[in-house]
Amino acid sequence: MRFAYRFMRLLCLLLILQLGPAWVAATPAALRVDNSSDIALWPAVTLLDDPSHRLGVADVLPRRAEFSPHTGTPGNLGRHAAALWLHVPLDVTGSGPQQRVLEIDYPSLNRVEVYLVRDGQVVSQQLMGNELVYSARPLPSRTPAALLTLEPGRSELLIRVRTQSSMVLPITLRTPQGFLAAESATHLVQGILLGLALCMLIYSLAHYVSLRDPMFLQYTAMLVGNLVFLLAYFGVGPQYLWQDAPELSRKLAPLGVLLSVAAAAHFINGALVLRDSQRLMFHMMRVVAALALLTIALALLGVLTYGTAQTLAMVLGVGTPASVLPLAFIRVLRGERVAAYMLFGWTFYLGGAATLSLLIRGYTEPTVLAQYSYPASIIIEMAAWMGVLGLRVQAMHRSADRARLESEGLRALAQTDALTGLPNRRGLQDRLAGALPQATPQRPLAIYLLDLDGFKPVNDMHGHDVGDALLVAVGQRLRQHLRDSDVVARLGGDEFVVLADDLTDNDAAAGLGQKLLAAFDDPFVVLGHRCKVGLTIGYAMAPQDGQRGNDLLKRADAAMYAGKRAGRHCMRRAEPAKTSA
Repeated sequence: MRFAYRFMRLLCLLLILQLGPAWVAATPAALRVDNSSDIALWPAVTLLDDPSHRLGVADVLPRRAEFSPHTGTPGNLGRHAAALWLHVPLDVTGSGPQQRVLEIDYPSLNRVEVYLVRDGQVVSQQLMGNELVYSARPLPSRTPAALLTLEPGRSELLIRVRTQSSMVLPITLRTPQGFLAAESATHLVQGILLGLALCMLIYSLAHYVSLRDPMFLQYTAMLVGNLVFLLAYFGVGPQYLWQDAPELSRKLAPLGVLLSVAAAAHFINGALVLRDSQRLMFHMMRVVAALALLTIALALLGVLTYGTAQTLAMVLGVGTPASVLPLAFIRVLRGERVAAYMLFGWTFYLGGAATLSLLIRGYTEPTVLAQYSYPASIIIEMAAWMGVLGLRVQAMHRSADRARLESEGLRALAQTDALTGLPNRRGLQDRLAGALPQATPQRPLAIYLLDLDGFKPVNDMHGHDVGDALLVAVGQRLRQHLRDSDVVARLGGDEFVVLADDLTDNDAAAGLGQKLLAAFDDPFVVLGHRCKVGLTIGYAMAPQDGQRGNDLLKRADAAMYAGKRAGRHCMRRAEPAKTSA
């Protein structure tokens, strides 16, 4: 039995040694190029690493047998420092040549060399990638793309890729019509995302200019950083904005993310008011902002490589919201709407950022969903945070309304007599300033200065409480005998002023004064006491007796004292103004 067991083990080992290399080194069949509009190349791709970055096409042509299939994520090698050669055998059907566009739908690739080989000879070669000025690209496209003429029968593609970014390689052979249709659809989606970002940018800038709130400036900086990333990531920037500066394409994408992170850290501090409630978190956000800005500076100076800047951008981009997430969740449970908006935005952002991180690390196949999840999550987050700014505007308006009401209340308090609730001297001056310019000889204004007769004996006999109550009752009785447009004010003590505008003539002013005198014929009953007081009135007319409030009051006061001397409980008009000869 032991011998039979050993024999079976030896037989299995021999089978493995015989078949194993065939399993490991299985080479994909030639890719059939037929009438299909889009043909994915990756199922037929084999790879050869070039760590030295020195192998040319003449070096690799004899070594095609050394190419091996990729065993990881299809179309994605993640971070890959070595140059990479790809080999794709083609079987072109039909009786005539076919025009095909070779496209690698990842604009961040630096240098892509494409060689078309037939019968062991290179029949065409083209250079692509974002290190080229736009005018030097084989096709005017945002992605590495080249037009190939494929003859019927067997041929090969050799593609050399070198990049400081991730080796994301969604390679497709398209018909020219299919390429244009795919680009049109892509530009539509990108235009929508970029258009939304621009609208938000205009909104935040306009509000910052009008409100001068730093949170709108921080939001603007976030949008600028995200726009820079989107323009570089989509390839729209080198296509339309920096066509002759390809070095920008090799730097801007992670730097845009870092700028957004720095602004977001300050925005979080302001939105959640961390300075007052969470001092440790507040200072942590400031450190994050400083680290992001320092990384930008070091990357621009060439101290940090693209890959390092990209890694730091992803770590800070994901770590910043993740660190504040528990606090935001607690505040949502407390009913804080600001935290709810931010939590909603972070939910999408973290999902998109995680997908992008998996993509650039080589763990996710570069599908359309995987490539657009992060850009879409940015727009959703920015839209949610626009809701935060909306709440901010509402809070500022409420604060302004409260300040206005408080100011109006203080102003009213300063212009109101505390005992009677009537305008005091300051309040009277304010109303005079508004009424005097409207007075004309045809529609004059009258100012009556009223002094109570017999108030002091009442106050001395019954006390200050009764005296104060009597003053309140006097003000009420005066109001009952006047028009709604007339003003009753208390200057202090037992002196009152009545301001009546828009009178028909001087006789109407005299009649109103007599009416006020008659109103005091009946005694007052206050706090159970029957009190009898009278009035002495002096009045002046505008514009006949003067056009300045103080002058009119002085003339009315002089007329009132003339009435006092004449026996009280009477009315006197001010003496006519003297004119120089």
